[in-house]
Amino acid sequence: MNVAVIGWGSLIWCPGSLRIRTRWHRDGPRLPIEFARISGDGRLTLVIHPGCEEQTTYWALSEYGDVGPAIQNLKEREGCSTERMASMRTDDESGEDAIKVEIKEWLRNKTEVDAAVWTNLRSNWHDKRCQEFNVEAAVRYLEQLEQHQQEAVELLKRTRDYVRNAPEQIQTKVRERIRERTGWADNKLADTLFEPN
Repeated sequence: MNVAVIGWGSLIWCPGSLRIRTRWHRDGPRLPIEFARISGDGRLTLVIHPGCEEQTTYWALSEYGDVGPAIQNLKEREGCSTERMASMRTDDESGEDAIKVEIKEWLRNKTEVDAAVWTNLRSNWHDKRCQEFNVEAAVRYLEQLEQHQQEAVELLKRTRDYVRNAPEQIQTKVRERIRERTGWADNKLADTLFEPN
């Protein structure tokens, strides 16, 4: 059995432990894909999001000749539960799910493929941001990330200046460890700040 792994995001440029026996084909099923999920580390990631514009996905043949092991391999690569994986065989009933209907139609036209597996993560926007996903909300999220990055850079600079400018006789363990880790040299404060000895 030839099992296609359908991908659209980091699987393409970073397959990791995903076991595929072909390179990525550019003619996967057209699915509603959008940057509509916030990952555990805060990245904006691509997921299936019904109602968004359909994108042509990619596919590669799994090294596994059965759906079960192919899903297990994809699950391990994605680091998520089996419930977040999906599959379709050419002989499966497609049901009411529009995504499965689309993939079933794609399989019908891909005579060299007997089944497909894919990551079925959906948007978690409402859970993470307490609002429905839309393009403007995603752009605002990125703007906030940029703002926090700038704030972090400024905070790091102020912290560095404070640690380096601490008076020379204040040599704490933390200061010593920071100096070892970062190479921040102590600044010499102007003699005019101190009473002469």
